[in-house]
Amino acid sequence: MTSNIAAPHLEGHPRRTGPMPNHAQGLGGGRSKGERVALIGLFSLAVLYTLYLARDLLLPIFLALLLSLLLRPLVKGLRRLRVPEAVSAILLVTLLFAGLAGAAFSLTDPATHWIKRAPVVMHEMELKLGDLRQSVETARSASRQIEEMAAAADQDIDTVVVRGPSLAEQVLTQSQVILAQAFIVLVLLFFFLAGGRSMLEQVMGAMPNLEDRIHYATIAGTVQKNIAGYLATVTLINTMLGLATAGLMAVLGMPNPGLWGVMAALLNFIPYLGSGVSLLVITIVSGLTFDNTLAIAAPPLCFVVLTTIEGNFLTPVIVGRRLTLNPIAVFLTILFWGWMWGIPGALMAVPILAVFKILCDAHKPLHALGALLGGKTPA
Repeated sequence: MTSNIAAPHLEGHPRRTGPMPNHAQGLGGGRSKGERVALIGLFSLAVLYTLYLARDLLLPIFLALLLSLLLRPLVKGLRRLRVPEAVSAILLVTLLFAGLAGAAFSLTDPATHWIKRAPVVMHEMELKLGDLRQSVETARSASRQIEEMAAAADQDIDTVVVRGPSLAEQVLTQSQVILAQAFIVLVLLFFFLAGGRSMLEQVMGAMPNLEDRIHYATIAGTVQKNIAGYLATVTLINTMLGLATAGLMAVLGMPNPGLWGVMAALLNFIPYLGSGVSLLVITIVSGLTFDNTLAIAAPPLCFVVLTTIEGNFLTPVIVGRRLTLNPIAVFLTILFWGWMWGIPGALMAVPILAVFKILCDAHKPLHALGALLGGKTPA
């Protein structure tokens, strides 16, 4: 005796057997092309919104990952000397913290001084513009007349002026946020250095397919090798540029030469835009410091010579073809991450693009996109 309980169907509608029709497949497992495009678009928007909304959480994680890739070769070298990874991680994080604390302690006073002088700087630059001063004064006179007319018209209306936080208060608040995020980065960096290898081995071991293990282990090795080499090389080059900048600024009589050297080294991690910002700042400080035209022009001209040598000769020769990226893709990536995460995002834009390109090169469906981003990544 048979029973229909295990396979119920609506009364009056006979059960269909055989393959599902095309329209049913489109509503189920096989979606139409338009539906797939819509889902991809919605997913992309959700990812962008999440990246922007969670930037305070994601920034320390991304920065700690990049620093762990930079320092991983040192951990490997110490492991060959039979130093445990946890001990190596503590040593490297302590040295990094000491270096950052020393740099912050020595540069805080001059940086604070120039930040507080920002309103005065604009006025001093106006006085040194020479021929443009008269037009500025004319504009100010017209502005004062407009303000007097508006005040006469609204003299019977009580106004309340809400005073916002001062520049120093804003800098103090931002400094507290930066210190908190720096602490999180150091803690995450310790865990990535101490347990990153074992974590990766556990993930690979959980894959049932041997081919997948080999494939993703190769991708992880390529990412680590190329990104670590790139970051180490660029860090060394930028450090040399910062030292040369500080030395030249000291010889030319610029105030706080160490501050401008550190600024040049950090901003040079942002291709194209970083050196331009450094040049602008050095030009303004030089104009405020010196009165002679030749003395004013010397610091920015020397910095242009340094960045020209670095950008056109030193970096291409040393970096070589380790990571050949499309300049247009690099520029657009900097703009995107700068818009998403500000200056920290712009600093990390190129390493993020390099990792994404390596992932594209490792997956056949994304080979065309990887080729668009640059040349083939060496394994």
